[in-house]
Amino acid sequence: MADVKLTAKQEAFAQGIADGLGQGDAYRMAYDAEGMKDSTVYSKASILMSDGKIRARVDELKTMVVEKQLWTREMSVKGLIQAYRIAQDAKTSTGMTAAVKELNVMHGFNEPTKLSITGNMVTRIVREVTDDNSED
Repeated sequence: MADVKLTAKQEAFAQGIADGLGQGDAYRMAYDAEGMKDSTVYSKASILMSDGKIRARVDELKTMVVEKQLWTREMSVKGLIQAYRIAQDAKTSTGMTAAVKELNVMHGFNEPTKLSITGNMVTRIVREVTDDNSED
């Protein structure tokens, strides 16, 4: 796949699919789809997935995830759904609530959390980010 290049948006779409997003959500994440009808988004996403080089990249990314045994968003969601069902079967509302809360956080349904960082920590974070970016 090294000789075939995708655009940045195509790569983002492929990564979204490989991470477990549906085609429509991956398209919305990668492209400027604001104001588009759902049917248009689904149609464009389907066309992208029918592109052989994009399909190959999705397959390559999925293989990399499996080979590295990485924890994916999809695995997290499935685990939390399983936890919810176990809690439901045990009739423990606390476990059900905890699973739902965590799923809501993962999907961004909650109000953003405000972090307050003070002191030397800010310098350290900036330095680490700068150091990481200089390797590119």
